[in-house]
Amino acid sequence: MGVLYDYFRAPSLAQVRAHMDENDAHSPVPGTFDGIELKNFDPGVVLGRLVGFVTGQEWNTELVRDRLIWPEGAEQDMEYEGPWVVVLPDGVRDILAGIPAERMTELAERWAAIDELSPHADPEFMRELVSEFAALAARARENDDSLFCWMSL
Repeated sequence: MGVLYDYFRAPSLAQVRAHMDENDAHSPVPGTFDGIELKNFDPGVVLGRLVGFVTGQEWNTELVRDRLIWPEGAEQDMEYEGPWVVVLPDGVRDILAGIPAERMTELAERWAAIDELSPHADPEFMRELVSEFAALAARARENDDSLFCWMSL
């Protein structure tokens, strides 16, 4: 069993927090917000590797500087075991939204080969996932939404 990561777009931190408070911290995907359900695709490392490939930068912890928005104070509670929600910087949203269609196959092949995913990552699935991330980010940008990641053990 791995960690679950659901990526979604939403208009405000307040709406995401309200969903979490009113729905026993269940993921807002599917149902409440437009998003992608995943497993083992954490924002800082796995998604960060894709951002690095898109921008031509070497991966580092600064590429995706997600910020915990729910539950408040969980970063100080070392015994809290989730779930959590982080917001991704709008710059990351815009990088993903700007992925050109002609690069999706190349990016997917490179992404499938990262240590965190290989040898199990299927390049075709990864191409579809790159396309899904680009489309989700584009919809977020068009609607002035932010991208979020819900995660749970």
